[in-house]
Amino acid sequence: MKRMLDKILRYYGSRVIVHTQTEQIPVRAFLQPVNSKSWQNMNHMHLSGGEVPRGQFLYIGPEEVPVLGCEYLQLGDKRYRVRRCDTLMIGDEPLYRWALCVEGGYDEPWKN
Repeated sequence: MKRMLDKILRYYGSRVIVHTQTEQIPVRAFLQPVNSKSWQNMNHMHLSGGEVPRGQFLYIGPEEVPVLGCEYLQLGDKRYRVRRCDTLMIGDEPLYRWALCVEGGYDEPWKN
């Protein structure tokens, strides 16, 4: 299953650059806005974790590249700050890393 997902990311994913304090890591990943239909699904999954504000983006990328704690993700000329991240496991094996991001994220009131 992991090889199949890696192939999907390689062929259909976008070029996303993970910026850390020391390096820039290019990956193939999906970085898409959370739309109204997926928003309803996200609400059902995250009710106990608090409210997930609208205007977020879903990142799905290779599990080998940690994105939580990175400076930002870059897709084209836009930057995204990771707000929440986890790894999807199949049995005992990590399959992919997902994250909820906000565009920019530097002028948000919770950062002041």
